[in-house]
Amino acid sequence: MTNLKHLLLAGAAATAAFTGLANAQDGKPVVGIIGANYAIEAARAQYESVAAGLKARGIAYKFLDAQLDINKQVAHIDQFVDEGVAAIAMDIAGDPNAVLGPLMRADAAGVKIFSIGGTPGFDKTLVQVNMPSRELGVKSGEYMCEVTGGTGDIALIEAIEIPVLTPRWDGFKDTIKEKCPELNIVAIERAIPDDAATGRPLAENLLTRFPDLKAIWSMNDGIALGAGLAAKSSGRDVIITGLNGENQGLDGIKQGVISASWDMMPTDGGMVLAGRIADILEGKTPAPETTEVIQISDVATWTKDNVADWKPYDQRVEYPGLQ
Repeated sequence: MTNLKHLLLAGAAATAAFTGLANAQDGKPVVGIIGANYAIEAARAQYESVAAGLKARGIAYKFLDAQLDINKQVAHIDQFVDEGVAAIAMDIAGDPNAVLGPLMRADAAGVKIFSIGGTPGFDKTLVQVNMPSRELGVKSGEYMCEVTGGTGDIALIEAIEIPVLTPRWDGFKDTIKEKCPELNIVAIERAIPDDAATGRPLAENLLTRFPDLKAIWSMNDGIALGAGLAAKSSGRDVIITGLNGENQGLDGIKQGVISASWDMMPTDGGMVLAGRIADILEGKTPAPETTEVIQISDVATWTKDNVADWKPYDQRVEYPGLQ
C-alpha cells in the first residue's frame, strides 16, 4: 500500500493541452469518470482533480454523475463500454453488488478499471485510491473525547452506507470505545441527502429528545452546519463537529456554529489517481497484477484557531469544470 503524506502542487493542470470530452475517433485514449454525487463539495473536488490530472497529461475524459443513484451508475458503466473508453474511474454511489455485473462486462471488453474507494466483490480494479475516511473518524473521535472530557451523552448523524463513507463512523465509534468508553452514544440518525437542510431537523429532534446532549458528531460539513444552526437557534451550548474541510464547514467554524472539521484532502486523491491512470494508459508503468491501493493520509484539523490557514479546494487544483 502506498501512503501519500504531502499535498500536491496545485495548478499543474493549467499548463497542458486539454482534449475534454470523449472522441473515440481521434485514436486517443478516453477515460470515463463516474461520480457518486457532484453536488457534494468534497466529492466534486475529487472528480475535478481527476479531470485536472488527466488534462495535464493530454488525456481526454468524459464525466457522468450518478446523483447518489446506483442504477444510474450501472447505466453509466454500460454507456462508457459502448463508447469504447480505455478506462473507467469511479466512485461507487450505493450497493457495490449492483455494479459487479457491469464492471465485469467492462473488464471483459478490455476497459481498465480504477476507483476512488473500494469496489467490493470486484477484484480487477487496477488502482484504488482510498480517501482518509477512517482517519477522519479516528481524529474526530479523539477530539470528541478531549472536548467533552470523555463523559456525557452524544449523538451521531451518519449518511448513506457506501464503501467510502462507512469507515468514518466506524472509526469514530471504535475510537470512542477505546479512548473514552464513558462517553455515551444515545442516538444515531441518518441524513439522506447528507446536507444542511436534512441535518438541521434531525439535530432539532435530537436536542428535544436529549436535554443533556453534549455533542453531535456529523458525517460531513453540510450536516454539521445544519446541526450547528439548530443548536444555535435552541440556545444550547452543544459541540458540533463536521468532516471534509469544505467551504461550508469552515464558514460554520468562523460563525461559531461548528467546533471543528477535518480535511478530506480530495484534490490529493484525485490528482494521484489521475497520475496512475495516465502512467498505465501511456505505458510508462505496467498495469499491476493485483489492485494497487494508495492511501491518502495525514489530514488537517480545522478549528477557530487555524481557520485562516485553510485553502479552498478549487485553489489547490484548477478545476477544468465538469459541470
